[in-house]
Amino acid sequence: MTFNEYLYTDAQDIEVIFNYYLGFLSELSSSKFQEEKQLQLKACSEKFLNSIERFTYFETYKREDYQDLLNDLGRELQELKNIERKSFLFKLLPFFNNRKRQMYRIQDTFREVYTATMSLVNDSIQKEYIYDKLELGDFYDPTKSNKTEIVDFIKDAIELISEDASITETSKKALVNHLDKAIRDLNSERTNWTRFFGKIKEVSVVLAALASLAGGANSLYDAINKLEKAAIVVRKTSINISYNVLNEVFNVQNMQNIGLLKNTILKLDEKLIQHDISNDEISE
Repeated sequence: MTFNEYLYTDAQDIEVIFNYYLGFLSELSSSKFQEEKQLQLKACSEKFLNSIERFTYFETYKREDYQDLLNDLGRELQELKNIERKSFLFKLLPFFNNRKRQMYRIQDTFREVYTATMSLVNDSIQKEYIYDKLELGDFYDPTKSNKTEIVDFIKDAIELISEDASITETSKKALVNHLDKAIRDLNSERTNWTRFFGKIKEVSVVLAALASLAGGANSLYDAINKLEKAAIVVRKTSINISYNVLNEVFNVQNMQNIGLLKNTILKLDEKLIQHDISNDEISE
């Protein structure tokens, strides 16, 4: 991801922003505080802080304290520039040759910034509503779903959208970008399933409208079909169907109903999609 792409990243893609910003800070240090990186620091940190504010209650003092640390780092870096601007003769004098000492000060201040950054990241990912998910005991656990198969179906949908001749390249790019974000959500170690399903559903709704207006845009309908298959994989591989779990979730008076109930759950998806889907195409 380029710096400009980072700046235009959706503020909701908080993990992408966190990962980029931490990587940026590491590169800033490893490059010995290259001037180009210094110039990017303010905009990069603002994006990071604004993204946190979209998801958490961000106390004013925390933002101010963090910005104070960044300002301290900026002043230390400016002092280094002042030292480097001194004439060559001054630099030869031991009394004036304090560049190394200034670098130590910069590194100390940078460590404070990095520590504070990690603290903000850890505080944010602990906020329950960032990774809010439906809880129903052990009955539903999407973390067990087959992510590889889900991604394959989404990529199939992306390919179909990209090849469609009825919509413009701008429209294709917008739809594909949204699905790419869904894939990034899915591949995250702490997948936000609510956001993932939301992106898939949004694209499906838009595709359905586009296909109906275009008339006979079969590739768009096929793309919807692929996205439905991706959702079905989540449903079929996230539901824990066992005697104990079903007995805790349902008001089943007659235990013979458990078998019937299990079959009913597994067949739910046949009613949730208009197009026929072969059982061979989706793992159980």
